[in-house]
Amino acid sequence: MRFLLFTAFYFTFLGLQAQSKQATKATALVQEAMLLETGMDMASALKLYRKAVKVDPTLSLAWYQLGVALRKNAEPTSEQVTCFKNVVVLDSNSKNGMNSIGNLSAIYNDNGIFDTSLYYYKRYINHEKLHPKRKEQALASMPNREFAAKSYKHPLKIDPWPLHNWINEENSLQYFPILTGDEKKMLFTRRNKGSQNEDLYISLFLGDWQEPDKLPGTINSHESEGTATISADGTTIVCSYCGDLRENFGNCDLYYSTLKGNKWSKLKNLGADINSEAYESQPSLSADGRTLYFVSDREGGIGGLDIYVSHKIDENHWDTPVNLGSLINTEENEGSPFFHPNGVSLFFASKGHVGMGGYDLFLSEMEEGKWTEPRNLGYPINDQNNQLSLFVNATGDKGYFSKEEFSDQSMTSNQSRIWTFDVPPELKLGHRSNYVHGKVFDNITKKPIEASLKLVNIETDQTIGQVSSNLLNGKYLVMLAEGAEYAFYAETPGYLFKSISFNYKEKRDFEPIELDIFLDPIIKGITVQLNNIYFETGKAVLLNKSRTELNKLYQLMVKNPTLNIELGGHTDNVGSDETNLTLSQKRVDAVKTYLVKKGIPSSRMTGVGYGESKPKASNDSAQGRKQNRRVEFTVM
Repeated sequence: MRFLLFTAFYFTFLGLQAQSKQATKATALVQEAMLLETGMDMASALKLYRKAVKVDPTLSLAWYQLGVALRKNAEPTSEQVTCFKNVVVLDSNSKNGMNSIGNLSAIYNDNGIFDTSLYYYKRYINHEKLHPKRKEQALASMPNREFAAKSYKHPLKIDPWPLHNWINEENSLQYFPILTGDEKKMLFTRRNKGSQNEDLYISLFLGDWQEPDKLPGTINSHESEGTATISADGTTIVCSYCGDLRENFGNCDLYYSTLKGNKWSKLKNLGADINSEAYESQPSLSADGRTLYFVSDREGGIGGLDIYVSHKIDENHWDTPVNLGSLINTEENEGSPFFHPNGVSLFFASKGHVGMGGYDLFLSEMEEGKWTEPRNLGYPINDQNNQLSLFVNATGDKGYFSKEEFSDQSMTSNQSRIWTFDVPPELKLGHRSNYVHGKVFDNITKKPIEASLKLVNIETDQTIGQVSSNLLNGKYLVMLAEGAEYAFYAETPGYLFKSISFNYKEKRDFEPIELDIFLDPIIKGITVQLNNIYFETGKAVLLNKSRTELNKLYQLMVKNPTLNIELGGHTDNVGSDETNLTLSQKRVDAVKTYLVKKGIPSSRMTGVGYGESKPKASNDSAQGRKQNRRVEFTVM
């Protein structure tokens, strides 16, 4: 029995002695490798670390140093995971064990495996070796980790795909896509790998996106023009420019170019109204080009980069930019705002709101003059990398975004491509849009003319959009958002305005509207129908939403002091002839009274009620009767 016990002890001793020799040899290899690391010979150091873990697979220090070196050298993450997991198994309670747990959390997060990352993150936070200050910092990031894990388990049902390789060039980075309202043109920024020079490109959609063209030298230079926006009608570009070739106020300013006929004007600085000595970039125009959102790190902000908004006063001036406030901006950076054509939805990127890491994309909407709490767009639109520059089309069913992509060999993005996706039901916008487009002509010569086109919400008398038709071909495009009734006006000096009505309160059909507009010169005998005059049913009481049209007629008469008109009132055939004749007369009298109270002399207007005697359509249908109930004016 004693012999057996002695034998067992002897062989155990020999095993421990052998292990001790292996540990000593492995430790020496680790020490030598660490010296090589300090001499920046990482390749030789990695060879010795790998040799050390083979000599003694139980030496946690060797596994830890190998894992750290692999991570520094951006080696494949699978080998890093093996190293740190071995440390956790061998020595989880040590400081190296704690750091290995933290590294595992970071690796899984970097690779988008958020639930496993959260598991290790919680172990890291609760580790007894973690310094209280580091624990406090780690706890501050816990909401992001928990949100990422939850979003990862409940992904949105989308399947984004990259655009063609003639859009996404392999040797370039592509980002910040923005489309015109009709989705026929896409503007984006391209930068060749290894270069800091950004240029603007535009691609046409002809059944598919075509080979993009670099914008002309009036816009692009050998310095950086990028992160641009384009108005819905495709006639105004605002971009950032960082360089010394052009007039500037700071290190990056915002510039604009307009399309005159078929040529882009030379880039011009937006001026001191918008630009400062600080950084201004990443602009987004409203559909009509008269509201500008952008990013700046100017003094007085909330965080690093904040989002600001400014409104156009006239052709040469903007009002003072206003910070969007702490509901949108955080103490971190915000960026890449995109103001949707519906006029209420703001998409933007943020590092400060709860997200999945880096820049995430968010949505906030304007309700009763205030922004709503930003909503993270979720996974897989957002992931562990930076997501920037989202665009959603007018009807809200298709999106485009640019996405940074990384490889194991690089800690900086080695690719940025433009992707597109079908918007899932969870992200459908509360307000959709479509557009009306066409050309404006002189009704006599039938030649195209330049005119101002204005869209007004008649319930609030607020101008929603204002554009001009193209001087050469008369083309125009105006966005229409659901949820309101609109008066749409086309006008130009020397002509009578054209009045059109759009009821989008309960709009169901969002197909684009093609509408050519013919304006009449101010000559005797021309009649204009006022399509946005409304009365109480069966009465001559003007509804409040008529004031937009009444004021438009008032302005026409003020600008043309020699203009005299006849106001004509018409009804459908419901009721007796006498009743309709009386009603039509009272209604034109109400219009005349409004204008007289505004200051137009009564002598410049006559009012005639025609009753049902001059129908424009058949009274056999509700639609026909609606057309027959109208007020017109005729030049006398």
